[in-house]
Amino acid sequence: MRKFLALLAVFFLLTACKSPPHQSAEEPPPPETIAAEPDIEPVQAPQFTITSITIVQADLINTRLKLSLKIDNPNAVPITLSSFRYEFYGNDRFWTSGTEKNLPVIPAQSSSEASFEFEMNFINMKRQLLDDIIALRQVRYRIVGDVDVETGVPRIPGLRINFDYSGNSTVIK
Repeated sequence: MRKFLALLAVFFLLTACKSPPHQSAEEPPPPETIAAEPDIEPVQAPQFTITSITIVQADLINTRLKLSLKIDNPNAVPITLSSFRYEFYGNDRFWTSGTEKNLPVIPAQSSSEASFEFEMNFINMKRQLLDDIIALRQVRYRIVGDVDVETGVPRIPGLRINFDYSGNSTVIK
């Protein structure tokens, strides 16, 4: 039994003398520093101005009209109008609606012109509107819709803008 107790004592002594694992005296690496990005200006809404409504072709019932707009870009980056959805009213009557795509790129802090054609049917219109268009008088208009604005810069997200513009425009033949 003595031998057994002696072996047990040696075993306890050896396990008690075990030293802790070696630790490195090196300091942990400093956390990564991230360079601060400059403040990114959000995209501002472009301004639309209807410059003219032009008669392209006038028939007895249907008339093709061309709507010309000036688009002002107040941003420091060029913008693209990827989609322009609209409803167009003349003299408080619905004329047409549609979606335009692939409008021109508007340079930074500059303006561009865009135009598109649409057809108007006079069957449901008041006679006064037909008379105003034939006489090339001013027509009261309203255009409502939304436009998707893209910058082409990955860090500057695009936006969707709702618009509602109204005014008077001369009809030009």
